[in-house]
Amino acid sequence: MRRPRHGGALGSPLRMLAAAALAAAALPSLAYLLPSAAVLRHLGQRRDLLQLGSLEVTGTLQAEGPTADRIHAAAGQPAGGAVNVPARILIKIPGRCRLDVTGATPAESPALVVRDARTEGALEPDPAAAALVRAVCALLATSTAGDASVAYSAALARRGIALGDESLGRFDGRIAYVIGGRTREPKPLLYVDKDTFQPLRLMAPEGGAMQDVRLLGWGSPTGGDWFPRAVEVYQDDTLRLRFTTEKATANAKLPEGLL
Repeated sequence: MRRPRHGGALGSPLRMLAAAALAAAALPSLAYLLPSAAVLRHLGQRRDLLQLGSLEVTGTLQAEGPTADRIHAAAGQPAGGAVNVPARILIKIPGRCRLDVTGATPAESPALVVRDARTEGALEPDPAAAALVRAVCALLATSTAGDASVAYSAALARRGIALGDESLGRFDGRIAYVIGGRTREPKPLLYVDKDTFQPLRLMAPEGGAMQDVRLLGWGSPTGGDWFPRAVEVYQDDTLRLRFTTEKATANAKLPEGLL
């Protein structure tokens, strides 16, 4: 009886497994690419279903570098070392957001406010803090009235996103629409989950460097669909800021003077 030759019937399962692995890796490039305007429209519809006019998110802020130094200075402490402090993020739709470090006194509570893309506050010069608040405002505080893709397009264009350039990629184990270019390109990019249309990541320049803002853990017990479990800011692959959600309150009554 003739023996099977090496690489024949007995070798085919290995080849099939290898081919399947290659095909799986190539899935993002082979899948149907929804136009960016449609992706933004779905993103807006997802937010519109929440019927939010405002949002108050309390949690903790971990910071290093310039943000930590400014928080130390507000508390009358010498610069240097990381901080882990209570903080909150306030959102008023459309286009107004605030990051507060909730210190023991008003003097110990530095903040950064974004109003229609303009920033102010004690934390304003810090690129990581500015990137966090700008990203939150662009993605979670944009008006969803009418065709949300128009409002999102304007907000993202201010962050340098090239809306006509789009691809598919992966982030945090999920397939995502990548608006603005391709993954690993050193340019402004927005990642939107392909299945849920939740915003996952916004990369944009701030303070002369690319800031990578990551929205992690949608659907958590603390933030639900209103706000992610955590928002992280990276610069040059180094974690600069992390806001961890402890509680999100929808349609909270926010003092007008704060925003």
